[in-house]
Amino acid sequence: MRKSSYALAATGLVAAVTLSGAATGRKPATRSFEATWVGTVLSVPETAKRVDVWIPLPSDGPYQAVTDVSVDAPVPVTMGKDSAGNRVAHFVLDRPEQLGKNVEVKARYRVARTEAVNELNPDRRAPSDPAAYLAPNRLVPMTPRVKELSDRLSAGKRDAVEKALAFYDYLVDNGTYDKTVPGWGKGDSERFCDLKKGNCTDFHSAFMALARAQKIPVRFFIGFPVAPEREGTVPGYHCWAEFWTGSEWVPIDASDAAKLRDPVKKNYLFGNLDPNRFEITTGRDLTLAPPQKDGPLNFFIYPYVEVDGKAYAETKIRLEYRDL
Repeated sequence: MRKSSYALAATGLVAAVTLSGAATGRKPATRSFEATWVGTVLSVPETAKRVDVWIPLPSDGPYQAVTDVSVDAPVPVTMGKDSAGNRVAHFVLDRPEQLGKNVEVKARYRVARTEAVNELNPDRRAPSDPAAYLAPNRLVPMTPRVKELSDRLSAGKRDAVEKALAFYDYLVDNGTYDKTVPGWGKGDSERFCDLKKGNCTDFHSAFMALARAQKIPVRFFIGFPVAPEREGTVPGYHCWAEFWTGSEWVPIDASDAAKLRDPVKKNYLFGNLDPNRFEITTGRDLTLAPPQKDGPLNFFIYPYVEVDGKAYAETKIRLEYRDL
């Protein structure tokens, strides 16, 4: 198989490898920890007749195993799966004594996370419906300027890997990780085209748009970073993406690469992911279980709340973790 033209760095070792070539002999790094996702619904309206709350729960995947899942909520919960297959817990507040105050819910679990090492990639399952990973989203539309930029960046590139690398390089080299300009964090690819600034959702939405313009399926993941310290609290989420080469899913993290501005990490984060993270959900424009009333959910990491059938955005999250 033809070798790719990029280098993959891993624990100080940089080697040119194929996407599915022979292993270098290095075992992927692993990490196991207990995690508590804490979601808070702020100032639940006391005039509400019904408050529906959905929370995300992590699932097993190629790079993680999740066990001992439990949910601590003020009332009993029901479990289900959303339109992307993510696990969902749901409960309803509809009594006066439950309203008019902050409501906190906790989800606890254990996570065993394995480093995604490019040449050891275990995820070679073909998409059952590739079109599902090519279709536009509400905030990731296919516009003429995205198509023009995608065509220009991919000109002369021979396959999905080379094209994806061109998009990744463009975003990392030209984008700025920035959470000061209003509008960041929505995963709006058109905003990123305008400003070339944003957080992880914005970087990876732009990558999704550019890749899809070349008929390269892309999927979106959102979860949490976990600091190197053995225990701590994480105040916010992190996300990344994977593209389909035609034979396997390959991860990328353009926003971390742009934020770190380290050439070695930039090489590493195209095709590899460290184990100091874990995914909670995948997908965009989600329909929850039971279905929500106020339209598709952009992505799922915060509690999603509807007050009498209307979305209510006053929520916050944090993650508490402890290494095992």
